[in-house]
Amino acid sequence: MPLRVYNTLSRKKEAFVPLHGKRVSMFVCGITPQDQTHLGHAKTYVAFDVVARYLRSKGYHVFYLQNVTDIEDRIIAKMKSTRRAWDDIVAQYFAEFRDVMERLQCTSVDVYAFATDYIDEIVEQIQGLIRKGHAYVAEDKSVYFDTTTFSGWGKLSGQKVEELRPGARIEIEERKRHPADFVLWRAQKPGEPAWESPWGPGRPGWHIEDTAITIRHFGVQYDLHGGGAELAFPHHEAEIAQAESFTGVTPFVRYWMHGGMVMVSGAEMHKSLGNFWPVQAALERYEPEVLRFFLINVQYRGPIDFAPELLEEAKRSYERLRETVRSVEAERRRAPPKGKADPGLRDATKNSLAAFDAAMSDDFNTREAIAVLFEFARDVNKAIESGVGRGPLDGAAEAFRTFGDVLGLFQMKPSETDRLDGVLDLIVGLREDARKRKDFATADRIRDALAAVGIVLEDARDGVRWKLK
Repeated sequence: MPLRVYNTLSRKKEAFVPLHGKRVSMFVCGITPQDQTHLGHAKTYVAFDVVARYLRSKGYHVFYLQNVTDIEDRIIAKMKSTRRAWDDIVAQYFAEFRDVMERLQCTSVDVYAFATDYIDEIVEQIQGLIRKGHAYVAEDKSVYFDTTTFSGWGKLSGQKVEELRPGARIEIEERKRHPADFVLWRAQKPGEPAWESPWGPGRPGWHIEDTAITIRHFGVQYDLHGGGAELAFPHHEAEIAQAESFTGVTPFVRYWMHGGMVMVSGAEMHKSLGNFWPVQAALERYEPEVLRFFLINVQYRGPIDFAPELLEEAKRSYERLRETVRSVEAERRRAPPKGKADPGLRDATKNSLAAFDAAMSDDFNTREAIAVLFEFARDVNKAIESGVGRGPLDGAAEAFRTFGDVLGLFQMKPSETDRLDGVLDLIVGLREDARKRKDFATADRIRDALAAVGIVLEDARDGVRWKLK
């Protein structure tokens, strides 16, 4: 089914047609490593990990680039408050970020680009903007972009220059010619890290870092730019203004994608509000796949409400799905090759694969895709209870692997599953031997020990089966 993507720029779903055939250039705004990664960050990066996974599953060759804002006001503030080197702060929190991303199975990024590695490209772009009349040098030797020179300002967010009021999500400085103007190069202040430039020592502004990085890797135009909805204005608006003024190429990005926020009691999850959950804290209470499942059980553009009871509900739901996946893997190994033919399961597998693809092709609708998984799990469980043969079960197991590879779920390797299932089958067999010898005390101890770790034994037509509780 053809892929359609909601483009913030056009405010509608569009057919996804990359610039260069099956090659996709994809950029997502990365972190500023100066504090713990929270669930709001995780929602964005899990969502775009799924986007990259799905595109690759459809045969696209995705180059996924993510920046790291390794110099910024908040890093400098932490440097001063903690009396630590700015790059030590960055190293600590970026390492923590990478750890939680790997635990959440966010493995799709090809390059993490640190802003301070692109100072030459940043300076070159600023020089070009000054030369073309789109930027000016202030008295303190900072450089600003002149938003009144860019006729396209506001085309992403709908925010027009003439409508801006001082204080409306913009930085107010006396050195600016217009309230909407934004800094490209910040002149050094005492005690701050700095790099040399034609205007004196200083550091890059936030917005120019991303365009320097993407033009270096992708050229003057690329396919897909992602980020949280809160970045559409002013950050992404500024990126468009800079890049299109510098290169003259329009549009700078073909498809703009923005993810919804994590909400707590109606407010955005944010450190300044004191309502944020660090991912590390969440992972102390929940398995990584449970947390990932919770974050993708919503269409990426929509917000998600956070509360501990909702995570508990997600945990129970995911465990039901995972139990079915494990049951399929276990049953197909012990089912007779020529067991009961079940055309119903074969049809359900085929239909579920098609429905899953339809959901993901409709602007990466993971919520609908997960609904397909639950419907498929019900069909699979019925087939297992009826004693279906190995062939249909092999097909169902392969379908679950396909779903899991795209969504980043059910990631236990087959070899690990085989070993675990083999051990459990052995233990269940030992219990059955004890029962046959009328050693009911041993049989009961085995049953109770398994129950204590969440494994339930059930009598079936062909013997005793185990399943996760």
